[in-house]
Amino acid sequence: MSVDAFEAILVVAVFLGAIVQGFSGFAFSAVAGAILPQVQAPGVAIPLLMVCSLLIQTFVLVRLRAALSLKGSLPYLAGGIGGVILAILVFDRIDPHVFRQFFGAFLMIYAASTVLRPQSALLAMKARPVGHAAVGFAGGLVGGLTAMPGAVLAIWCDAHAMPKTAQRAVVQPFIAAMQSLALVFLFLKVPAAPAAVLPHLPFVLPALFAGSTLGLFMFGKVSDLGFRRAISLLLFASGAVLVA
Repeated sequence: MSVDAFEAILVVAVFLGAIVQGFSGFAFSAVAGAILPQVQAPGVAIPLLMVCSLLIQTFVLVRLRAALSLKGSLPYLAGGIGGVILAILVFDRIDPHVFRQFFGAFLMIYAASTVLRPQSALLAMKARPVGHAAVGFAGGLVGGLTAMPGAVLAIWCDAHAMPKTAQRAVVQPFIAAMQSLALVFLFLKVPAAPAAVLPHLPFVLPALFAGSTLGLFMFGKVSDLGFRRAISLLLFASGAVLVA
């Protein structure tokens, strides 16, 4: 494939992924990650996806900063760091591909169940900080093995019927922190990764910010119920990508 063709596909993939992530707070990998590895080697595609996703998270965090609460996110973040470290330790001792397929099937089943779930089944409860740390740990572990740290927290927020803004206040800082940690470990493990990513950034930055802005606009227009339905659809799509 020519360089120009790859850059065109890259821009489209990042733009579509940025729309989805700007709207939902996660699922960039479910969109862009389903396209780029088909046209570029993993050594370039994976760090590029990680950098683009982190840039989107940073942009969205700035735009939604008024709704965020670092204090409320700390239990999730503390647990998530432990989960990422465990994922790194067990990565070479298990088959990550099989784990991704099982987790993908779980996401698809969960997302399908939300369509059949009666509205009365939604539990609006407050869990203790220990519960929050446990959810963060699970998110960090799954994120380290699947590159989708936001999926577990999205399920947690949905099960507790959180309003869309409250969901973003939980999910957004968590994903940004987990992706930053994962990127540090990647660059330490593969020192050549930054050099492989930098030449592509000038092409993707306009698409990244345009897609994120459009996604945030859509987020501001959707209702809480519509947002939960969209999250269920994205969870199903994320699961399908992992299974495939």
